[in-house]
Amino acid sequence: MYLKMIVPFLAVILAVASAGLVGGPVDADMSEEGAQSALQFAMAQYNRQSNDAFVSQVSEVIKVQKQVVSGLKYIFTVKVGRTSCRKDGVETLCAIHEDPSVARVTECKIEVWSQPWLKSIKVLKNTCM
Repeated sequence: MYLKMIVPFLAVILAVASAGLVGGPVDADMSEEGAQSALQFAMAQYNRQSNDAFVSQVSEVIKVQKQVVSGLKYIFTVKVGRTSCRKDGVETLCAIHEDPSVARVTECKIEVWSQPWLKSIKVLKNTCM
C-alpha cells in the first residue's frame, strides 16, 4: 500500500528536482532587451554613487539569470573595471583601462528588480559597492 503511494511521490520529487525549482532563477541571455536595460541601469546607478572620478563599466558578463517575482529579477555575475573616462567628461565610448592596476577589474554580483508595467526598476544588491 505504502509503496504505491511512495513511488509516484518520489517520481514527482525527482522530476521537479531535475527541472529546477518552480519560480527559481533560470539562465537568461544578455541579448534580451530587459536584461540589457537592467544591467545598464545598475551600472549607471553604481557610477552615480561611486566616489571614483572615473567611469566603471562591465568588461565581461559571466552569467545572467532571471526570476519571476512580481516582475523580473535579473541576477548578473559580471566583471567590472575602471575606464580612462572621467565622470565629468563627455566621452561616450570608454574602454577598460589597459593598466590592470588602474583598471581594478573585480567580479560583482548584481541583482535588479524590474516591473515594466509600473515603470519601476531597483538595484537590490551590488557586491561592487
